[in-house]
Amino acid sequence: MEWRFRDKDEVIDIGKNFCVAPPWYKADKFKITLTSGKSFGTGVHETTVSCIEIMENLDLKDKSVLDIGIGSGILSIVASMLGAKRVVGFDIEQFAIEECIKNASLNNVGNIKCFVSNTPRSVEGQFDIVIANIFEDIIISMKDDITRLTKKGGYTLFSGVIIEENFTVQRIFGKLSFKLLKNVFLNDYTTLLFQKGD
Repeated sequence: MEWRFRDKDEVIDIGKNFCVAPPWYKADKFKITLTSGKSFGTGVHETTVSCIEIMENLDLKDKSVLDIGIGSGILSIVASMLGAKRVVGFDIEQFAIEECIKNASLNNVGNIKCFVSNTPRSVEGQFDIVIANIFEDIIISMKDDITRLTKKGGYTLFSGVIIEENFTVQRIFGKLSFKLLKNVFLNDYTTLLFQKGD
């Protein structure tokens, strides 16, 4: 297997409990290993980091998670490692799905179901947490489906939102009965955690 990063011994610490590291590295925390590929999500981008740091503070044990724009699968893998029982994700790129499947297998995660799609309309059921680490215009375009797919009292975690559009996302989802719980600013992006009300 070819390690994702150029430095064969590179280790990236994320939050309190995770690191992205090569398969031979012995970690004292949750270790994520990623195959070489081109999908988004390696653990170095600020949006991925902020999502993982927020996920660490949510109770995901036995919960259901939807990952919109699954990329390398890193956030779905984190959700599973944190105890999520059902993890579903999709991406517009076939290569992302292939890489996600490889990465899930490499990390001994067997409960991720992923598929190619450019819309959540085909997703059934509701989820305890819906994650979307994608640009805000795509998040906004999916607002009705995200609302449908999020359980009452459930969470939505959005990242990839540029600072200039932060309050637009807050306003739109506020009108849909989502309460903002956390807003993290990192460089050019913001990450928003909402909870769905009545």
